Amino acid sequence: MGIKQGKLKVVMFTIAITFFASISGVSAVTDYPNAIKAAPHGITLNGIFQTGTGSGVSSASKTVNLTPNNVITTDPNAATKSVVTITDDKNQKAAVWSTDGNTFDINKNETASMWVYLGNGYAAAGDGMALVLQNDPKGNAAISTGNGETLGVWADDVTPTTGNIFTGRTSGYNKVDDLVKTSVQNSWALEFDTHTNDSRNANNNFDTNLGGNNHLASGYPADTGTYVRDMEGSLIPLVTNYFYSQKHSGFIDYGKNVSLSNGQWHHVTLKYVSDGSPSMTYSIDDKDPKTNAALPGKTALVSIDKSKFKSNGSIRWGFTGSTGASYETNLVMFEQVPGLVNASATQKVTDTTQKNKDVTNNGLIQSDDSLSFVTDINYSGGKQEWKNINASLKIPNDVTLKSGTITYSGAGTDSETINLTNISNGEITKLLKNNLSSTKYSNAKITLLGTANKETKDTVVHSDESEFTGSNAVVQSNAASFTIGGIRTLTLSGINDITVKAGSGATIAGTVVSSLGGVFPAGTTTAAIKVNDNYSVQADVGTDGKFSVNVPSDQLKLGKNPYTVMATDQFGNQTKSYTANISVGANKPTLTLDDSGKTVNAPYSLSYHVTDDSAKIKMYYQDGSGTPVLMDTFDNPKANELHSGAYKLPDDLSVGKHVITVYAIDSDDNKSDTQTITVMVPGKLGLTTAGTLDFGSTDIPDKATILSRKTDFSVDLETSLPGTWDLSVSATDLTSGSNTIKGAIIYRATAGDNAQVLNQTGLKILSGSSKLTPTKVPWDKDAGVLIKADPSQIHKDAYTAKVSWVLTNTPSK
Repeated sequence: MGIKQGKLKVVMFTIAITFFASISGVSAVTDYPNAIKAAPHGITLNGIFQTGTGSGVSSASKTVNLTPNNVITTDPNAATKSVVTITDDKNQKAAVWSTDGNTFDINKNETASMWVYLGNGYAAAGDGMALVLQNDPKGNAAISTGNGETLGVWADDVTPTTGNIFTGRTSGYNKVDDLVKTSVQNSWALEFDTHTNDSRNANNNFDTNLGGNNHLASGYPADTGTYVRDMEGSLIPLVTNYFYSQKHSGFIDYGKNVSLSNGQWHHVTLKYVSDGSPSMTYSIDDKDPKTNAALPGKTALVSIDKSKFKSNGSIRWGFTGSTGASYETNLVMFEQVPGLVNASATQKVTDTTQKNKDVTNNGLIQSDDSLSFVTDINYSGGKQEWKNINASLKIPNDVTLKSGTITYSGAGTDSETINLTNISNGEITKLLKNNLSSTKYSNAKITLLGTANKETKDTVVHSDESEFTGSNAVVQSNAASFTIGGIRTLTLSGINDITVKAGSGATIAGTVVSSLGGVFPAGTTTAAIKVNDNYSVQADVGTDGKFSVNVPSDQLKLGKNPYTVMATDQFGNQTKSYTANISVGANKPTLTLDDSGKTVNAPYSLSYHVTDDSAKIKMYYQDGSGTPVLMDTFDNPKANELHSGAYKLPDDLSVGKHVITVYAIDSDDNKSDTQTITVMVPGKLGLTTAGTLDFGSTDIPDKATILSRKTDFSVDLETSLPGTWDLSVSATDLTSGSNTIKGAIIYRATAGDNAQVLNQTGLKILSGSSKLTPTKVPWDKDAGVLIKADPSQIHKDAYTAKVSWVLTNTPSK
């Protein structure tokens, strides 16, 4: 709301607001073209509204028609929607009222949907507007006597000062009965308030205690209970100032730092219920102005007292608005006008593969399922038939459409096909060839048939709201959403043999695992269990895939009882059939394993102790998933006698971790609980050589010569110890009984490489990383360790030297 002109105090506030408006750069002149350019879908309003004729009403109110591209037109054949201007400048008061033939019937359920534009003034905006239902005797001339915070409908909280300094003077209305006479009579109003009036003085106090936020609220403008009187003394002696705050019913707080005057179109829906306890539900921002997608919005519900209208049926309705020093461009566009066309559209999605299962609201289907998308468009009455209906059908992703038809029903029947090649941006636009009315076709059923695409994972599919835009009503369907189950493989784990005592029941438990991973939605997956081919039970699978079911003892016989398990999910995917046994008989053996649950190093001997009440007990161990190995057999002539044993694990266990499982099975085929121990085989480090490097006998050469060995030579390495390894070689000098040859022992990797002299320091010749298989390092007779014969040092004799090979390991960090 804003501030009324005419007093010194008011003029001062007007200056402040004008200053802030100049900072924001708001201009109603440039605002109007922007609003028109962004105008959403709507209908034409020819003959629906008339400009109010009340006292002080401005000439701003007007209606313009637009083309589909939002160009203003005077050609009725080109127009597809209309925009109504309420106010667009300072100090205005305006109203538009329904014509006599387009009244609001308070004894019928009514729906109205519209777009409102409240300027782009943000904090500098004022004052808003109101949607009004009224039965004021003034009819089309009904208007509040004031502007600003009245919004053209509420009472005018100001009146000339009365009395004198001798008798006492008052400013404002002392009695609320006098105040309400200045409002629109016999009315209910929904205000869109863009300006806060909380200054605690006349014509600027309606919003006291509301927190200063833009808001929506409703009430009865001519009802005394709508206003609360406040008063305070004046600086002028013997003068009392009276002013009023307004009670706000159905309050929708638009929030701090958020403005209704934000340069955006806001969608508003009103639903009036006449039956029972009459009520009005109103919502704002429940639709996206650019995409038309449904939004949660903000909603309020208020009771409606029909007696306030002093009417038995039809009343006038429309919009009022007023501005003070603050102002904005206030515009309205309609989708549904109360009573003009009563229509609805409902979308339903069914899975015809699954016996016409309704999957509209979060249903579950499988890849390749056949789907039917049916939108029922219904005309249920109104003053006009629904004309020129253009359907904008949203096409869901992940579905391949096959065909489309429209069938008309009512007093007559007709049909037409939909060309599926005309899909653009996920939408099919189709002009229905027939209008809808109560006289011929009251229903149009649009059916799109298609197939769910193959999906590799669960995929949520949205079938968005479709819109049906006629020249006199716009209706939107509901959205649909369903999930296509990804192609998956289900497996079961934990289906094992079970041993129970005679007279006891058995618990079958397991886990369902999906190849796609994830959880199993509650109530969607089951496990079918059959015991002995004559007892069946079904278990619900939890969200973690686990299930459990008890089999009563009277369904089990002594000995083995075969059982099968098969799981099925919500998409019809199944596991294979898993089979195991429930063994009913004597007690199972009681086993104790020393070091059970611990980790030990090889070499290691298992030590175990067992008791049982059967004639014979066999002890087994199993390395991982390998073949079980029989360790021991105990004769057990005395029940529950303790038997102990030990078994040395093989020396040739491979390097690494071995999980050893130990269990006992008695002669009644009862198996003990298993116990495990982890054995670590740390790996080895070692090398072996052929022993002797034989160079044979040779003549002393006449120049320095490299002597080859008589045979090839190799070193075998064991490097399974984790880490990295290095191989080094060193050698002593060649010596005989009386002679020493220095630097004669050399090494080269291959025959063509340069040779290096070996000494006792050692030469690293090879490196590598740990591996489980042995490594053989070979050299032919012209490579590896050789002799460099220098004739100047050699004397005829027999020489020997000691060659040392060293293999070292560096552990992994």
